Amino acid sequence: MRAVLLDFNGTMFFDTRFHMEAWSRIYHELHPEDTKPLDPKLICGPRNEAILRNMAPWLTVEESERYAARKEEMYRSACRSNPDCVHLVAGAEELMQGLQERGVLFTLASASPKENVDFYFESFPIGRWIQRSDVVYDDGSYADKGAMHLEAARRLKVPFSECLVIEDSPTAVSLAKKNGAGRIVAIGETGDGSDLLALGADHFIRNFTEFDYRWLNS
Repeated sequence: MRAVLLDFNGTMFFDTRFHMEAWSRIYHELHPEDTKPLDPKLICGPRNEAILRNMAPWLTVEESERYAARKEEMYRSACRSNPDCVHLVAGAEELMQGLQERGVLFTLASASPKENVDFYFESFPIGRWIQRSDVVYDDGSYADKGAMHLEAARRLKVPFSECLVIEDSPTAVSLAKKNGAGRIVAIGETGDGSDLLALGADHFIRNFTEFDYRWLNS
């Protein structure tokens, strides 16, 4: 493998609880009659536009954009309110250093909007290893996460078939498999990863201390 494409949310940063908190508030604003907890499956993987389209199909484009922006503001606020939880997943810094020392290219392919990516570069030391200009994020021009993977590979000038993709969501794993990623490593804070392995992931890790550099061998 000549390059590694890293997701960020739920991969480099275990932040599912903060996204759930923000989306739950949005969901119950839109569905005040529903008192049940929000189903995590509604928000794991798709871009905000798709989540809101499924959550509230009656929203106009402008309304959807406003709700998406509010959700991300709530998310960043939740992160800032819990500074002890705002850190990279164990082994992430060592992985980036190890890839750099081995001459393996890598960057982020994140479904987050620009404001969140800016927040990540302010809050985490990722700028030591990753060029901000190489990062692919949701600027509204990508059909799905798979398109973001392909763009990240293009920016690194590496065929997607020679990229190792690290993801946590079923949707992203499926798209990486469909598009012909060279290798897929799934990551999850909990569980055994059986669902992600069934969708095409080659390996499952709970944090980056479990990453095996032999997986970079073609």
